[in-house]
Formats: sequence, C-alpha cells, structure tokens
Amino acid sequence: MFMRFTVVLVVAGMAVFGQARSRKAHEHGSAKVSIAFETATGAPKGVIAFEAPAESVVGFEHEAKSVADKTKVAAALRMLAARFGEMVILPAVSACKVTNKSAKVEALKEQHSEVHAEFAVACAKPLAGLEIRFGFMKVFPKIHDVEVALLAGEQQSKADVENDKGVLKIAK
Repeated sequence: MFMRFTVVLVVAGMAVFGQARSRKAHEHGSAKVSIAFETATGAPKGVIAFEAPAESVVGFEHEAKSVADKTKVAAALRMLAARFGEMVILPAVSACKVTNKSAKVEALKEQHSEVHAEFAVACAKPLAGLEIRFGFMKVFPKIHDVEVALLAGEQQSKADVENDKGVLKIAK
C-alpha cells in the first residue's frame, strides 16, 4: 500500500514541474526537486525526488571507468544521501526524518549523465502553515538554480530557488 502511494506521490509531484518555468534540459548548475506529502496535517509522510546534472554533483559527466572516478561518484552519492536534510530544510518543529531510498548516476545521450535520488520523509508533527527552506549550495556549490515543486494534500505550488534564496510555504 505505501509503495503504491509513494509512486503516486512522485508522479503527482513531478507533474507540478510542467507548470513551473521551463528550463533547458540538462542545464549545468540547475536541479529539480519534487516534494510530495499525502497531507500537511497529522503526521505527514511523503517522498522527495532529486535530479541534477552529474557535473553539478560529482564534478564530471563521463562514465566513471577509473578507480578515481568511481571513488568520486561513490563519495558524491554518499554526501547527497547523508546531507540532503541540509539541502531541503524541513521545519524543525515538525520533527521530520528523511531517509535515502536510492541515489544513482544515470547516463544520458552525448556523454551527459544525471544524478537521480529519492528520499522517504516521515514527520512526527504537522507541516501545515510552515515553510521549507533550502541550502543546496552549502553541500554542492555548483547547484545554484533549483526548480522545486510541492504537492501536499490538495496544495500544488512551486518555487525557483536561486543561490539558496527562496522558500515554499505550506498551506494551513
């Protein structure tokens, strides 16, 4: 049941991106984040999906073949998983726990690759009426422009976060 709910949330959250400002495909320095919660009240549960060019996270986009490159990829993915809560800052009062479900580098056409990650979120207290803040550049300095979409219950909203400036307000 929860797995089906998670898939629905990610798909619904990603649909909000279509309403956001159109950004060139695979633009270095940019990222996309989709945040989806079943509700903003009670003890909300949801998912967060993250997508960015590998160059912005790993430092390169070619296929990692050497030991040094494979080490860089593994270190970048570990950092993403360990410090994601510093990038998408959920309200402390809600006591949310963010758990990494997956993080990988996927090859695209023409020597490009992207980092894709998914996180499960479980909050002990409501999110309604609070704000989500961001700190992408503190963890990955090359990420300066992030398109964020939020789906929380009936609320659909978006924010364009530039240089970590921008917030998403969660409706009451």
